[in-house]
Amino acid sequence: MNNSARERFHKVMEILGLTDYRVYTDIEGITKNMMVKLRNGETEEVSIKILSPFCTQFENVNPDFILTGRGEPLKSNCPSSIILEHPSTEKDIKILDIRVCAGHGIGFDGDENKVVGYVNIPDFTGCYGITVYGDSMHDKYMLGDTIFVREIKDKTLIDNGQPYVVITKEDRLLKLVYIEKTRLKLVSYNPICNPDGRRRYPDMEIDGSQILHLYKVVGKLARTQM
Repeated sequence: MNNSARERFHKVMEILGLTDYRVYTDIEGITKNMMVKLRNGETEEVSIKILSPFCTQFENVNPDFILTGRGEPLKSNCPSSIILEHPSTEKDIKILDIRVCAGHGIGFDGDENKVVGYVNIPDFTGCYGITVYGDSMHDKYMLGDTIFVREIKDKTLIDNGQPYVVITKEDRLLKLVYIEKTRLKLVSYNPICNPDGRRRYPDMEIDGSQILHLYKVVGKLARTQM
């Protein structure tokens, strides 16, 4: 294969539905400077400093494909992206429509949430799939993407700056969560502003005690893969 490692890396990103290089600066160990050089073609090499945390975040990526061009972009155990109408095995993951619920404060483990389909993805066993609506997290998570979330029982174990689904009595929110002293700041990825200059999705602050259920985002299935 004549393509460079940089071109193969970009191909993998397109397959994952993640075409904005800024997304990867949210991964611990990857800096903006690394990604700018890779994006601009200042280097054709994909360093281990980038590849290692990238493949840790996206476990179904085949690093040998990026480095050498051998094999397929995704590992052989990467499942079909087709969402099934009915479960085929006990390990199938529910895809939930979180717009539909019997009331506020409800987690994902009950029967109150509408199930829109099922997928079988070994890397996400034990997770729930959530369909993304709205554009507050554009373009980290796009309208129609399916994100996979795992419940965090100990709410003191929040990874600063990482994406979570936060459920309170009033809301279900997909946000980046930052720890600020005794409170939590919930931040939208989309910086878009209204005509008056104010952010359309301003930051929110809540007390940790307000969180009834907390789910960490561990991966996604881009709408282009479905």
